[in-house]
Amino acid sequence: MERQQARKKYFIPLTLKLAIAVVASLIAAFLLYEIMSGLEKMVAQKYYLSEEAEARNVNEAYRELKDYIEKENLKSTDTDKLQHWIKTHDNTYLMIFDNFTVSFDGGWAVDVTTVEDEDMLSDQSSVNIEENRPRITPDEFQQDLKNRILSFEDGDYYVFIEVYKEQHLYRIFNVLKLIMCVGVVVGTLLVYNARLMGRISKVSQYAENVTNGDLGATIKPLANDEIGRLATQVDTMRSSLIQRLINEKEAWDKNSELITAMSHDIRTPLTSLIGYLDIIESDKYQSEEDLKKYVAASRDKAFQLKDLSDKLFQYFLVFGSKSAEKDLEVYDAGILIQQLLSEHAAELINYGFNVEFDYKIPEGVEIEADVSGLKRLFDNLFSNIIKYADKSLPVEVLGDIQHDKIVVDVKNAIREDSRNVESNKIGLKTCDKICKDMGGDFAYIDQDTIFTVNVKLRAYHEKTVEEKVSEEGLAGISVHDIDLESLAETMTTPEVGEQETVDEEIDEVDELESAVMEEALETSIESAAPEPLRADAIPNDANDYASIVETSTPDERV
Repeated sequence: MERQQARKKYFIPLTLKLAIAVVASLIAAFLLYEIMSGLEKMVAQKYYLSEEAEARNVNEAYRELKDYIEKENLKSTDTDKLQHWIKTHDNTYLMIFDNFTVSFDGGWAVDVTTVEDEDMLSDQSSVNIEENRPRITPDEFQQDLKNRILSFEDGDYYVFIEVYKEQHLYRIFNVLKLIMCVGVVVGTLLVYNARLMGRISKVSQYAENVTNGDLGATIKPLANDEIGRLATQVDTMRSSLIQRLINEKEAWDKNSELITAMSHDIRTPLTSLIGYLDIIESDKYQSEEDLKKYVAASRDKAFQLKDLSDKLFQYFLVFGSKSAEKDLEVYDAGILIQQLLSEHAAELINYGFNVEFDYKIPEGVEIEADVSGLKRLFDNLFSNIIKYADKSLPVEVLGDIQHDKIVVDVKNAIREDSRNVESNKIGLKTCDKICKDMGGDFAYIDQDTIFTVNVKLRAYHEKTVEEKVSEEGLAGISVHDIDLESLAETMTTPEVGEQETVDEEIDEVDELESAVMEEALETSIESAAPEPLRADAIPNDANDYASIVETSTPDERV
C-alpha cells in the first residue's frame, strides 16, 4: 500500500524511465559479460591450459608434423610447404633452427610466451656464438615438451612448437558475449517499449469505448507519468460525460414533473372556469346575486390561471437563458438593495403586515448584478409572503454584509390554511437560478410554522489591469486603467548598445495603448453608461415609503 501511494505521489516522466531502462540494460549486459568471461576462463583452463591438455595438443602437433615431413620429404628450407602446414594448423607456432641460423619461423604469433620459454629459446639459439661447432649438438640441447629434434631431408634440426588452441575458444566466447550483451540491451528496451505501447493501447481502446458509448468501463493509471495522466484525464472526461447525462436526465425528469404539475394546476381552475361560464351562458343561475357570485368566481379562477402562467413564464425565462448572456452591471449595493427591499416592505405594510426592517448595508459597497433579475427575485419572495404568511406575526427583513457577501434574510410565519395549498415551488426554483447566475447562493428553510429565506450575493471588487488582461485580454481593459506616466517613470535611459531593445519596448507600449484606445472607443459607441442611483431618492425607512402608497389599493398598484 505504501509503495502504491509513493508511486502515485511522485511524478516520473517517460524520458527518465527510458534513461533508467537504458542504464539497467547496460548494467545487466556488464554483469552478463563478467559471467561469460569467468565461464570462458574456466573452460579454457580445463580443456586447453591444463598440463594434460597442453601436452596432448603439443604431442599431436609434433606427430602431425613428423607425418607431414615423411609424406612430403620435407626439407628445413621448404618454406612454402611449411607455411601450408601452418595454415592447416590454426593457433600453432613453429620455429626450425640449428646452432647457426633459424631456418623457419612462422605461425600463430602472440606476445604471451612465458619468460622461461623466451630464456630457453635464447639459450637454445645462442649456441651458434661459438665457432667450429657442429650444426646441432644433441648432447647439449635440452629437449622437453615443446623443444625437440626432428629429422628433415637435409638433416636434423631443432624444432620448437607452441599450440594456442584456446584462442579458438576465446573467439567463440567473444562472439557469444557480444551477441548476448547486445541481446540483453535490445531485449530490455523492447520489453520496456512493449509495456509502454501496451499501456498506450489500453488508453486508446478505453477512449474508443467511451466514444462508442461504453461509459461503464473504468481505467486505472498504473503509474504517475504522462500516460497515467492521460488515462486520468480520459477517465475524468468519462465521469464528466456521465455527470452531464445524469444532469440532463434530472433536468428532463424535473421538467416532466413540472409539466405534469402545471397541467394539473391549470386544468383544475380551468375546469371550474368553464363550468361557471356554462352556467352563466345557459342562464341557470336563479338570481342576480348568484350571477355576481359566478362572475366573481370565474374572475378568481382567471386570476389563478394568470398567476400560474406568469410563474411558468418566469421559470422558462430564467432557465431557458444561459448565464453567460446575462447583462451584469456594477451598482451601489447599499442603495440598490435598500430601494428594492423598501418597496416590498412598504407593500407588505399596506397589506396589513407588521414589518421589522433592519438594514445594515452601507453605501459604497458595490455589486455586479442584473437589476431585472433582482426585481424578479424579490417579487417572488414577497408575493409568497402576501399569499402564505400569517399577518399576526411580524415579517423580519434583514440586510447586512458578512464575510465579503451581501446577505438578505427574510423570515415570516406561515398561515395555517396555506399548508393545504398545493405548490410546485416554481418561484423558489426561479430565485435559486437567478442567484446562481449572479454568482450568489440561495437557500430556504421550511419549518413547521416559520419560513426563512437566505440570499447571498458577492460584493464587487475592481480588478487590476493584470487580472483583466490575464482573464479577458486587451478587450477587458480601458485606457483609464493604465497609468502611462508611472509606466514611463520605470523606463531608464538606455545605453548605446541597448537602444535597439528600448525602441522595441516603446513600440510594444504604443501598440498596447492603441489597442486599448480602439477598444474604449468601440465600447463608448456601443453603449452609454447608466445613471447611478441616488441615495436621496430612496426612503430611509419602510414606514416612510408606506406613507407614499397608503392611499392606493393593491389592485391599482398592480
